[in-house]
Amino acid sequence: MSENADKRKFPLWVKIVIILSTFPIVMLPVVITNCSVAQYENVKMFLFFYPFYVVASAIMAWISYRQRPDVTAILIILQLLSHVAIWMLPTAI
Repeated sequence: MSENADKRKFPLWVKIVIILSTFPIVMLPVVITNCSVAQYENVKMFLFFYPFYVVASAIMAWISYRQRPDVTAILIILQLLSHVAIWMLPTAI
């Protein structure tokens, strides 16, 4: 099975989806400006680790596609859900 996984092609559309799923990270300054000072103090740890999580998730999705494409899909979905959660964070508290 490893020979088959090594020969599996890495489609261009998967590369594009992984790269596009990391682009919402550029909205982080907007999220931070929408937080009040008290809200920011409560959520600053989440906002600090959010970019690292997004980049690590994209790298893991890229690496795991050849052997486990289903894991790649799960990582991308979790990444998109984390984007939504971070955008909702300033209004939720």
